[in-house]
Amino acid sequence: MNIFLDKMKALLGDEFDDFLKFYNSSGEHYRGLRVNTLKCSVEKLEKLLDFDLKSAPFCSESFYIPNEITSLGNNPLHHAGAFYIQEPSASSAVTMLDVQEGDYVLDLCAAPGGKSTQIAAKLNSKGFLWSNEIVKNS
Repeated sequence: MNIFLDKMKALLGDEFDDFLKFYNSSGEHYRGLRVNTLKCSVEKLEKLLDFDLKSAPFCSESFYIPNEITSLGNNPLHHAGAFYIQEPSASSAVTMLDVQEGDYVLDLCAAPGGKSTQIAAKLNSKGFLWSNEIVKNS
């Protein structure tokens, strides 16, 4: 077994076998996007896209997308910043943080920018966001 799986077994205990079953499966994996409400409303984006969005439980702006949708990063709405391609559960961190307009937020793990753009939308230009990512050159 490799180091990663050894660590997961130690962390998950009795649930490790279920994890391993999913980890090794070639089944369907979740893909998603999060609407950037500074640029576009959820309702407007749903009308503009040519596929259906399925709500994710982690954030009201986060959605699952069908697996057959490809090249979403080339979509003009993505280039315009209307949505951010993000695995839906990744939006849960900002949801749990409960950012409010007027807050001061320091994001020290800001790359590639999903959390920071979600925080900025929650602040709605009323507050302060400092985003930083330490990248050490080898």
